[in-house]
Amino acid sequence: QIMAPEAALSGPKPARLVVFRGTLVHTRVYGQIDILHDHLLVVVEGKIAKVVPGSQEDAVLAEYGTPPGAVRRLAQGEFLMPGMIDTHVHAPQYKFAGTGTDLPLMEWLQKYTFPIESSHSDPEHSLYRYGRVVRRFLANGTTTAAYFGSLHLQPNKVLVDEIVRLGQRAVVGKVNMDRESPDHYMESFEQGLKEAEEFVQYAQAKQCSRLYPCITPRFIPTCTIEMMKALAALARKYNVHVQSHISECCGEVAFVRHLHPEYATDAAVFDSVGLLDAGRKTLMAHGTLLTDDDIKFLVSKDVGVAHCPLSNFFVGDACFRVNNAMELGLKVGLGTDVAGGYSPSMLTAIRMAVINGRCLRAHKLALKGGLEVTPDMEVDVLTYKEGLYLATMGGARALGIEDQVGSFEVGKDFDALFIKPEVPNGPFDVFYCDSFEERLEKFINLGDDRNIAEVWVAGAQVREGDNFTGDFPFLVKQPMPRTSSNVQINATATAAN
Repeated sequence: QIMAPEAALSGPKPARLVVFRGTLVHTRVYGQIDILHDHLLVVVEGKIAKVVPGSQEDAVLAEYGTPPGAVRRLAQGEFLMPGMIDTHVHAPQYKFAGTGTDLPLMEWLQKYTFPIESSHSDPEHSLYRYGRVVRRFLANGTTTAAYFGSLHLQPNKVLVDEIVRLGQRAVVGKVNMDRESPDHYMESFEQGLKEAEEFVQYAQAKQCSRLYPCITPRFIPTCTIEMMKALAALARKYNVHVQSHISECCGEVAFVRHLHPEYATDAAVFDSVGLLDAGRKTLMAHGTLLTDDDIKFLVSKDVGVAHCPLSNFFVGDACFRVNNAMELGLKVGLGTDVAGGYSPSMLTAIRMAVINGRCLRAHKLALKGGLEVTPDMEVDVLTYKEGLYLATMGGARALGIEDQVGSFEVGKDFDALFIKPEVPNGPFDVFYCDSFEERLEKFINLGDDRNIAEVWVAGAQVREGDNFTGDFPFLVKQPMPRTSSNVQINATATAAN
């Protein structure tokens, strides 16, 4: 058993006062990036207190009694941007991220997902794996993540502990599944409901402002109507988030129609059981097969959707029309959907969102013979500017936390990334004649964790370089595989490591 001081387990603490001077980049409006050159950003007890031109430095420092030497001064070309928000991650699937890209969703779940997720019944393995998950996402600039856990209660508590300890912000839920699942990875209605409530109570008892416990029915095929109604009641009782999957591929939609022919759509099923009643705290993943009427209905319920373009290419059967959904009023964020999406980087998600739009354009062009580009073909196109919005402010709105994070506005928590476009052996080259806008675009399109010098969450520096503030003096070692009595390695346990 790993022991640590309680202070260490509660996570990094915000500095009393931090003052930055340099370039700030954020996007408050879809498609528009604000670049604030030579600005002061003042953080007090984890919250943004001032964002003013650098010319006001003397007055600001006098107000806070701070000497000029205490100001963090960014070099030319460097900048601060809001931390990125991943609205859909399966934490236990990180173990096989980068593999298993050869099957449609329903087969993929049986061959890869359920076996790996069920191996998280061992809290020892979960401690090792979940520490890796949170570190990797923080290293990639994900300051907020919406995590699906596994079926098992105790390992989900481990996930909560690691999130709190390492300083990330997260919506996190224990998955519920009481039908149409493997016998070894399914729960009874009574057990599932009891453990879902215990999980919410455990997370709320942490009294961590960065932590948002969540009710998480996996999706309609694996949850009975009775279970979904009871989970909706729990969400209302504790006033917590709800997350699930909706209209994500042909196999899933067809199976739901088979199970519930009395309902025309996934949205109708979710509404009938009360899972859309959490409003701005409800997030549904994918939605590639949502109709315009579905989207308008979700808008009326103030529900958000996590757009997961990379996993949609592999298991989603369709491209999500982001611009169309936004025009209809839908709140849209971006998700990596690890491990359906093989990359844990939100920069990759931004790039895939742009490519998703280009695929829609190319499809329309091909249908009309490919001889002429017409204006209607351009309506689905995104640029890196729209992508950056989806990865920051869009994600905050989709999760219903836009009053806390997503942009550099006074009163919000300071969740931020310190970006250095020029680093030794970096992923791209910067030339002396490159404008700041070109350097920014290069980072979005070519950058990676090497360019992310520091990660801040709620005013606490949680990562600097390769170091994580919340780490113990030692890292958890990977558990050895279990062995049988005849000293032969058990195949199931080996697969779990």
